[in-house]
Amino acid sequence: MKCVRLTLRKHVKSLTKITRAVMGTHRLWMAAAFWVLAVVPTQAQTGPFSASDWPPTIDTNATVDFVLIDPNAVFTTPAGWNPVVTLANGGDQTYIGITLNGLFGDQATSDNLNFADPNYTAFANVSVIDILLQVYGNGSLYNANGTGKNVGFLEGQLGFLTTPSAGTVPPGANNAAWNWMLLSVTNPIDPATTFRYVGDTSYPQQTGGQFGGVNSGTLRLEGIGAGLTVRAVALGPQGAFGTSNQVNLFVPPPFCPAEPQVNLTYVDINQGVSNFLTVIDDASQSYTFIVQSGVGPADDLRTAVQSTSGLMNFGILSNYLGLPCNSPRTVKLGLEVYDDPSLAGSQLKPGQYATDAQGDLGTYGGSAYTLTGTGKWLKLAFLISGVDLEGVGTAPLTGGPTLTFIGGIPFIDRIELGFFRAGTNALAGQDPAPDYFMNPLICATNYGYFAEWDPHNGITNNVDVGTSGGDQNMVVQMAGPTNDQRLAEAPAPGSGYLNIQFALLNNVFGPNLQDNANIAIQLTYYDDPNLVGATIGLNAYDSYVNGIATIIGGPPAPYNARVTLKGTGQWVDASFFLPNANFIGVNQLPQSVARITTSRAVSTNADSGVVFVSRIRYDVIRPCGPYQGINMLQSIGIQQTNQVPKVTWTGTATLQSAPVVVGPYTNILSVTNVVTNSYAPPAIKPWQFFRLQYPPYPSF
Repeated sequence: MKCVRLTLRKHVKSLTKITRAVMGTHRLWMAAAFWVLAVVPTQAQTGPFSASDWPPTIDTNATVDFVLIDPNAVFTTPAGWNPVVTLANGGDQTYIGITLNGLFGDQATSDNLNFADPNYTAFANVSVIDILLQVYGNGSLYNANGTGKNVGFLEGQLGFLTTPSAGTVPPGANNAAWNWMLLSVTNPIDPATTFRYVGDTSYPQQTGGQFGGVNSGTLRLEGIGAGLTVRAVALGPQGAFGTSNQVNLFVPPPFCPAEPQVNLTYVDINQGVSNFLTVIDDASQSYTFIVQSGVGPADDLRTAVQSTSGLMNFGILSNYLGLPCNSPRTVKLGLEVYDDPSLAGSQLKPGQYATDAQGDLGTYGGSAYTLTGTGKWLKLAFLISGVDLEGVGTAPLTGGPTLTFIGGIPFIDRIELGFFRAGTNALAGQDPAPDYFMNPLICATNYGYFAEWDPHNGITNNVDVGTSGGDQNMVVQMAGPTNDQRLAEAPAPGSGYLNIQFALLNNVFGPNLQDNANIAIQLTYYDDPNLVGATIGLNAYDSYVNGIATIIGGPPAPYNARVTLKGTGQWVDASFFLPNANFIGVNQLPQSVARITTSRAVSTNADSGVVFVSRIRYDVIRPCGPYQGINMLQSIGIQQTNQVPKVTWTGTATLQSAPVVVGPYTNILSVTNVVTNSYAPPAIKPWQFFRLQYPPYPSF
């Protein structure tokens, strides 16, 4: 990367004349485009339609339930329409309020948006439901290759569910504008109840009031995920809002140069170098600081910057990461911070950021980092989604989020600001600052990496049975062959549900606020001869997506494979790998890793998925520190080339060998902080046995 000398420069407030002229011309063009498109298509009853009112294609006599999320929206609404729809929140259907292009909406921060309609019984005889949405046009609507995402709507209640497709997101809506979008979904008859999934009153109401659906909703939109932003929602019978050919036409996006093929800026105060990033000094906006030398522990003194106002802001020089018209992206803010013992308990976190090129602002909704007073320099990271390069008072420079402090203010010797690229960019999906962590202490020795539940052998190492309830009704009882009965956990017979859960105890792997981890999992299940064809595997888990804790429906391919029961009548081990997980868990306090799920051997037999698990082990594969890469559940690999064997393994460990399997074993190679390791014996022996000895387990 190009490096230039450090410049801590005065923030310049005004735009240049050229910038003003370009922006002014751009806005005039947009205004003209909106005027033409607002008049002519309305007469022809085809879109694009104005975001300031319902589309003119609506049927004013239809029975419609709706919600206007923007409190400032003033729509001409038919007298018979009912403003009763709400958005259910929590779990895997969370959202936050956000202002984009001057209008307010709710933006999904997890996989789903769930629309709750107290009048859901009105759909009992409606075979097709139309869903009219006013959505903001951003990249969340489309796949990396530009195709529209597949949309489905979860219908029905627990035990009686279906997810009919609503098709794909129509093309052209990634236009940085508010758009009307019409989706349609069938409401089929459930053969188990003979009622339609939406509007079924025969199923008893569940705790909390489900409004005819799951998780306190009626229709749950799935398939788009975090970033989907809605300002208005209306539900009605087919034809209530016109046709998709009329509504799903969108204003073209404004021209903007492609994102550059770079993703990181930084400024290093200690080294006196900058890569297109500067700390802003502007007392009128409360951005003031001092620079001081000799900061840090005695053996690592550095020159660093400290805010004197409680706020910091950073400007990007020369539009290095792109322009405000580029799509908002997830930003990684990396800070090398002195964890001063005198500041233990003080906090820092991002503050505001621009959500669009018009300068609308959002506020960081994630957790602050609390200094623990380790007396070390820590590489700390924050992830902020949906950040626009317009910045917060950084013009004529571009920018990212501001930084705020609560309590004491630490010294910072290096700031890195990186953008996660997407689409066809050569850096798409790459972490711009992989050495910075949401919780740097995962690289230290005070968090564990292994836990186990094995009651048959008297082991409860910070794992215990989970909490039974909801869709994870469970039993713990003796199971297995008559000559090997063990205490085990399984889905409760007769419940109809197929999920089980295990609880982590004592924050064994550290607190919830830490970076996603890769986890090796091994469980022991009873391969019941009566359940041949049933399966067992990993189900829902929690993950930080763009810095926001999000429930994921199941591991991605290729980690979503399940084990099929063969009926051997024995206890069998099965191994799984879970990427990018945290320990918030799903429906389990205080913590868990992932829910385990089974499938039925016979689809019509609810109890043919009652698979018992007698043991479960977890190994968190740390990305850094003295326990980097350790996987106590791994199998040592042995390959042979021209009769020369090569032993391979991962993570910190000592390789030991012996001439016979019972030993004695001697150390032949020790490695530290090397993720992938290999060893080739200097001399070929008739046979040789190997094992790994791991470093002493950390206290936590």
